[in-house]
Amino acid sequence: MKTNRPLSRNSNKASTRIPKSIRTKPGLTEDGKPFDHVVKDRGSKGEYRLQCIPAETLGTARPIEVYRATRARNNIIKPWEPNTNDDTYCPAHWADIAIGRGACGFRCRACFLMLTHRTFCDPSRHVLYENVDDYAAVVRTELTKPGPNLGLGIDCSDSLLYEGETGHARRLIPLFGEKRTNPFGRKLILLTKSINVDYLEGLPTANILLTLSLNPETIADLWEGKWNDGLRITPSIEARLAASARAQKMGFEVRWRVDPILPVENWPEIYCTFFISAAAEGHRPTRITLGTYREMGRSLLTIAAKWGLPSMEWMPKELTRDGMHYHIPEGRRINIYGLLCDMVKSAWQSTGTVPIVALCKETRPVRAAVGITHNHCNCE
Repeated sequence: MKTNRPLSRNSNKASTRIPKSIRTKPGLTEDGKPFDHVVKDRGSKGEYRLQCIPAETLGTARPIEVYRATRARNNIIKPWEPNTNDDTYCPAHWADIAIGRGACGFRCRACFLMLTHRTFCDPSRHVLYENVDDYAAVVRTELTKPGPNLGLGIDCSDSLLYEGETGHARRLIPLFGEKRTNPFGRKLILLTKSINVDYLEGLPTANILLTLSLNPETIADLWEGKWNDGLRITPSIEARLAASARAQKMGFEVRWRVDPILPVENWPEIYCTFFISAAAEGHRPTRITLGTYREMGRSLLTIAAKWGLPSMEWMPKELTRDGMHYHIPEGRRINIYGLLCDMVKSAWQSTGTVPIVALCKETRPVRAAVGITHNHCNCE
């Protein structure tokens, strides 16, 4: 990829560029309506405009279709106030810059956003908001007052997948990096499965937290998104590790999110090899946030199937309700986290920079049992 590539000026020659063989074919709702009836209705009214973004802009093997829409200025920043009295909670207080809506377009088959949005957003065609000038203006105003960290779509999009089309990061990062525009030192959180860190070359690094979503390759292949002919949409883990290394060299604080952890056969060996290799190759993430496989509702995979997504190649034998999610049983999770914490410490011990290990949306009893009592997480 070239450094500092210009913004895409892609025309609206929409769906004919996506082969029918890889298109999803949504099923029906319980009342017999097409599962994508809401999306189609909004398209027919002109609220959604279909656009195809070229592969070279996205850093993917194939182009991806999105719906373009306009978001109201008074709704650009979504506040997040965690309920710390709940058994499962998010310890960080943060707010999200809503650059999109629905699953991001990578089609990961256990993405919680499919359940959140159900029939309202096609997981294969992300709703990407196009009034980007409004976003810069709203964020500039937001930074004039104290407040929490801000995420660049981390709970409703991928922070960098569409950067070549929208340019959000390149417009916002300078605002966070200067005392004049960010007097309270608020931080911008980026979370991505993409490899598009080259767009950030030459930008300020102060107050930017750049997180790569990673897993060992064999684990990623079991649940991350695929086109209907089996080709994976997300970049390879090798390519994402290379992007992590480039961002680290640029001077960004780099973090990793290893989530969801899938305890497949021989999983300890798989993860141990992954961490040892990463440390040996010079990767120095400041924080690694862990999370085991979980679902917000048991209808999640049913909805994925209704949208026409391929099935996951692995499923846990048992999930139990624990706090806000359906989890792998508690004792199993404690064992997994304990082993992974030891692996991270062992892998990076000799480097002198052992990453902080944190948990994502885990229960208090599990945190205590693993010995992770701090409130550090990816978004803090």
